[in-house]
Amino acid sequence: MLKRNRTSRWWSSSCLLIVLALLGIVTTAAAEGDVSSSVDLKFWGRAVFNMQYDTGLQRARDFMSYLQDDKTESFSFNPRDTRFGFRGSSSQGNWIFSGVFEMDFYGANAGNSILPRMRLGYAEAKNSNGLSIRGGQDWIPVAQQNPGTIDFGVQSWSGNLWWRVPQFTLRYKPNKIEFLVSAMKHRVSNETETQEKMPWVLGRVGFSDLLGEGSLIALGGGFRSESDLTFTQTNDSPPPDSFVSTADYSSYLVALELKFPFAKGWEIKGEVYTGEGVGPGFVHYGFDYNPWHPDGARSIQSQGGFVSLRIPAGEKIHFNAGFGMDDPKDEDLSFIDPNDINIVKMGGPYLKNQTIFANMKYSVTKQFGWGLEVINFTTTMAEEGGTSDLTGQRFTGSWWYIF
Repeated sequence: MLKRNRTSRWWSSSCLLIVLALLGIVTTAAAEGDVSSSVDLKFWGRAVFNMQYDTGLQRARDFMSYLQDDKTESFSFNPRDTRFGFRGSSSQGNWIFSGVFEMDFYGANAGNSILPRMRLGYAEAKNSNGLSIRGGQDWIPVAQQNPGTIDFGVQSWSGNLWWRVPQFTLRYKPNKIEFLVSAMKHRVSNETETQEKMPWVLGRVGFSDLLGEGSLIALGGGFRSESDLTFTQTNDSPPPDSFVSTADYSSYLVALELKFPFAKGWEIKGEVYTGEGVGPGFVHYGFDYNPWHPDGARSIQSQGGFVSLRIPAGEKIHFNAGFGMDDPKDEDLSFIDPNDINIVKMGGPYLKNQTIFANMKYSVTKQFGWGLEVINFTTTMAEEGGTSDLTGQRFTGSWWYIF
């Protein structure tokens, strides 16, 4: 037994020495230029720490959303916006082929064991004539603008449509005009997933520098059809299982974008949208379908938008301020009271949600900085006999290093 243990230790030590020697050879060869690769690699990332104090309970705790009450106060430490990504690329003739991967830590959360998740993961072929073909998980190809918030949620449920969704997208930009077509499908949409037979089919036309250098005007939109959404009747159960409803849906979206730099470092940007069935694929959960509407299942119409202003104040400081609003159609949120089928009530996560934000960002160095932000929420909810407004604030202090 003693001889076997000595042999095992000798073998482990020998393997370790061999690995170290090989690493030394590879490192020396790379330094001398004897090892080359046809793939170029680029790495990036950031470490972020946020301190957040809320005067009301939000639907999403770790990023801005909408209020569910305005009495529950909380204080939290949040490092989840820390990110890491890399890009590998190679070229052949007039084509550049690349793959991009990026992750953050907004995955599952078990105590302090915060799991990573994939933010981006796509492969792309790009030609020098302005054509690009991209397949994988990427930012939604329409309504591309985001406000200048420190908060990770970038005005979710209050005027900004955004997400990163699996898609296959073609872009063509021969000059200052970009044409885009895309098929996009949220991986898991809702409880009627098996009946969604069609992805979002999207298109966008963008005009660069039309209002000056760095400006952008873009019009985008899309549609999708869903059918045979059937719910089983159980009279002693609350919605959505209280009656049978089968319907065909034709969801659509129209979004207008604007980005306009002016003066020196000043910039205003925003977007407005209208549509039906605009739900999980756009961080607009809860507003795609209403299967228990008294007139039968239907998609929910919504409209909204945001505007964000960037104000420079020297080389190291700049301010951001903005407003956003999301307003689903009240009638589409109606449902039958499960306790009395003759009573129609108003439902949905909310009737309207509005936010106003302002922040200051200070760059200590090109990579390191900190910031302060306040966001005011006004969420209109349905209640017996009318509506009520919930109001609350989120105060954030942020600390980051970017590489």
